[in-house]
Amino acid sequence: MADAEVTFVNELEASGFLNGVINMAFSTYQFIPGAVDDGVQIVAAPKITANLRFDLRLAQIIRDRLDVIIEANTKPAPRATN
Repeated sequence: MADAEVTFVNELEASGFLNGVINMAFSTYQFIPGAVDDGVQIVAAPKITANLRFDLRLAQIIRDRLDVIIEANTKPAPRATN
């Protein structure tokens, strides 16, 4: 089995549901120099880098795992007690 390519994404561009399949398009921002009057400005331009299709069962698993990861990484650290 070949290793899958890893793609970093940072934006959800589109999502939908059709015929029992969830479709999601993710993008990654590319930072492109753009001309301005007094020099160069960097413009963030999204580019679709991953299209995913999966069923509701997998969507529920992903949702549950993301809930756990988000909760563990966003709640405040416990206070030290003396």
